[in-house]
Amino acid sequence: MAVLGSTLLPLGLFPCLVMLFISASSANYSDSCLLLIQIVPTTAPSIKANPDVYESNTIYTISVPVNNNVSSVVLRAVDMNNNSLGIWHSADRDCNSSSLYHMKDSRSTLLRAYWESPHSTNVTTVKIQAFTISFHRMATFSSLTLKKRAVTTTSPFTISTTRPPKTNVLPTTRILNPTSTLTTSSSVASGIFLSPIADALQILLVFLTSKLLF
Repeated sequence: MAVLGSTLLPLGLFPCLVMLFISASSANYSDSCLLLIQIVPTTAPSIKANPDVYESNTIYTISVPVNNNVSSVVLRAVDMNNNSLGIWHSADRDCNSSSLYHMKDSRSTLLRAYWESPHSTNVTTVKIQAFTISFHRMATFSSLTLKKRAVTTTSPFTISTTRPPKTNVLPTTRILNPTSTLTTSSSVASGIFLSPIADALQILLVFLTSKLLF
């Protein structure tokens, strides 16, 4: 009986364990790295990712703010259906759908982890989730959403709406050849002056002809 009694937990600890299990399950985190942890939203500075847009087959640097009360950090990457994806590099422990990193230096203010996105091109949005766990098994939760860069297409044809500059059209003046003008004028004048002389000569010729005949 003494041996059996020593293996049982004190009755006062059972309500605490039940509350911790309820807290973890209500948040839909069934990961083994997050068991027996009470999770609360964080008001601390949010996590950051570099690059900050989603691309397939890319290694991201994830930066998580920490303090001297943090003992470890659990990181997850999920799609829109809450499915875990990608690979976390150099983690201290790989869980069912997340990876755990122990804080090896209590003076650190930032945890840097490296996550590799999957090769699939069907993924367009990924949510990075971070759980900073204290020595008292309390965890604060923060997340970051990575979205694929929007693709813009440009048309090969451009339509200009700018009117062409207005140009003043000068009236055209037809310039006659002065030589042809003078020639025409002299021809007319010659015709005018030669007409009476030709008539007089014709009359004189008729007169002389009549004298010779009669």
